[in-house]
Amino acid sequence: MPEYVLVLIFFLGCSLTGWIFVGVALHVRRYQRKKELNERSLTFGRIVEVAEKVHHRGRGGTVRSYFPVVEFEAGGQTYRLENENGSRDRESVVIGRSVDVLYDPEDPARFHLADDDANATGADSLLRMGMIIIAGAAVLTVLGTAFHLF
Repeated sequence: MPEYVLVLIFFLGCSLTGWIFVGVALHVRRYQRKKELNERSLTFGRIVEVAEKVHHRGRGGTVRSYFPVVEFEAGGQTYRLENENGSRDRESVVIGRSVDVLYDPEDPARFHLADDDANATGADSLLRMGMIIIAGAAVLTVLGTAFHLF
């Protein structure tokens, strides 16, 4: 097989992986932005409980996550709901802590905590990884071609 074909396959394979990461990151960001636009009414709530979930991993390992259960009022009704984002650190979810709650006025059960940036942080990491993979593929392709590494 000619050398340039191997270089092209390497570059396209690595680039595709990077573009998949970028695409997923942009999708998550779009989801988060849409969520923030819908959940725009602000109220105050309180963490009243901690929901613990155990996720089983291979070889008998487990991971525990802790999700705050928040109580807040919206539209004259009291809601007691579990937040969709949790933490592996039990101490970070403090019962009795006051929180700012952003909710959808048409469906207050759709809410998020104002200081909850778990999705955005994950999307930013995926975006960075994707860009690094794409740039790395380009650099390795140039170096591989220049120094006949492939």
